[in-house]
Amino acid sequence: MGMNLEGDAPKSGKDQAIETLKVELQRLTAEMRDIANKVDASRAQTEQLAQRNAVVVGEIKKVESALEQTPRPVIKDAYTEALNTQQRLMTLRGQLEKLQAQETTIRQSADALKTAIDQLSKTEGDGPKAAGSHAMNPREMIIRVIDAQEEERDRLSVQMHDGPAHSLSNFILQAEICQKLFEKNPDKAREELANLMTSARDSFQRVREFIFELHPMMLGDLGLAPTIKRYMEAFQTKSGVETEFIMNGRERRLAGYLEVLIFRGVQELMVNARDHGRATNIKVTIEMGADRVHAIVEDNGQGFGTGQLKLDESTSETLGLSTLQERVRLVGGALVMDSVQGQGAKIEIDVPAAEVEGASAEE
Repeated sequence: MGMNLEGDAPKSGKDQAIETLKVELQRLTAEMRDIANKVDASRAQTEQLAQRNAVVVGEIKKVESALEQTPRPVIKDAYTEALNTQQRLMTLRGQLEKLQAQETTIRQSADALKTAIDQLSKTEGDGPKAAGSHAMNPREMIIRVIDAQEEERDRLSVQMHDGPAHSLSNFILQAEICQKLFEKNPDKAREELANLMTSARDSFQRVREFIFELHPMMLGDLGLAPTIKRYMEAFQTKSGVETEFIMNGRERRLAGYLEVLIFRGVQELMVNARDHGRATNIKVTIEMGADRVHAIVEDNGQGFGTGQLKLDESTSETLGLSTLQERVRLVGGALVMDSVQGQGAKIEIDVPAAEVEGASAEE
């Protein structure tokens, strides 16, 4: 029997890693198509119910304009219909935004896998690392990609439970109270309904803020700099921390995975400066060079070290930045932290300037 030397040749660790990542990428691509179909269907249902809600609101206004002349059963039916319609509409909107967030998370994971595959494909052999190199072997690459994905999903699950899910539970409870009061005390029911509407608006606003922090839609539409600027304005309004944004270099669109990475990094560093560093002033500088992009976050907080910390030092794990560090490393970048206890911190994300596909470098 003849031997097919090429076919029987054992695969290298790098080839096996690339093959494993490609299988996972195919799975994510199929999952992304499924989610996209669900998003389209959910959006159509939401738009249809929003039109129905507009009609119901119009009917409520008619009832209120002739409240004394309107029979109590008609009033009850009108308010019950309005309550049910708005409750269903809010639920559908929450489902739509959750699906959109899932779609974004999957797309980010797919982008990270593409980057990992690309980097592995460019590496030469499985030989020893050069001195001072931060290159990872294939096994480390797969482990860190999977760990980063799972940590992000865990964070999303906790935020969904503590935020939108909790608000919706309270909303449903209030709705049930209103429904029971209609039989016994219509005036009190109307008062509770007004409180319910206020609570619903507040909850919806919190959901929108949650979605923006999870993945601001304008990041895909307008790009990195406008989104960071908008986030910092909202951050200052909510926290009272003074913020300053500086843009240096030619502002342009970057590859999607890179814009997400930098935005998430800035977001996490600002939250850390506020919550752990007790900063009262935060400055973010974005420097877009021809070959690299730098995002620099400086604060006047308590600081956390005694000099310059680099990505490969073990002390970084105590700062809660491990996910950000791994993602920066995966795209061939570096994270450098410069801080002195009691004198604030300066943290820099330095990554290759991968532009959006199809964009000209001369634009």
